[in-house]
Amino acid sequence: MNEKYKIALSFATEDQDIVEKVYHYLKAENIHVFFAPSPEAQIFLSGKNQREAFYHIFGQNAEYVALFVSKYYVAKEVPMEEAKIALAKHVNDSSVIPIYMDNTSLPADMFNPKSTNYFASNDPAAIAGHLAAKVEASNCMQKLEGIIEAEKNVMNIKGNRAEKQVFIQTVNGSIEL
Repeated sequence: MNEKYKIALSFATEDQDIVEKVYHYLKAENIHVFFAPSPEAQIFLSGKNQREAFYHIFGQNAEYVALFVSKYYVAKEVPMEEAKIALAKHVNDSSVIPIYMDNTSLPADMFNPKSTNYFASNDPAAIAGHLAAKVEASNCMQKLEGIIEAEKNVMNIKGNRAEKQVFIQTVNGSIEL
């Protein structure tokens, strides 16, 4: 169960039409997304314990988790369990993105909207645009971090003089002069 996703979509089945439009937009942007009803997700989930699979997807294998919060979402056990998994595993890394689709919000003991940002919309294009922008920003940061790390490992040739270098060499045996 090590399938990695850029973003996983958590929703109530009553909101599936909106979420499916978001899914198609994200796929068109070449974003690897988990959407349970999709054919590729159904193949992945086939024969697996759903709770265990969702634990791995929403808790470990998705870089971002979008919670499509609505009155249906907070009333159902499975979406709320997905939200709890996502919030428990990603609590400090801002990778859980609650999307408030109506006037319903997550319970304050799970997610306090007064202290943490969320996105409010029921427009699939606006939601998908927001999620795609978040993923793109993350991709840019990861590339930048990779460049910085690579530059740390490259010797600075400019201004490099022998007295600034330290050579370490191990010699076995005797040295003849």
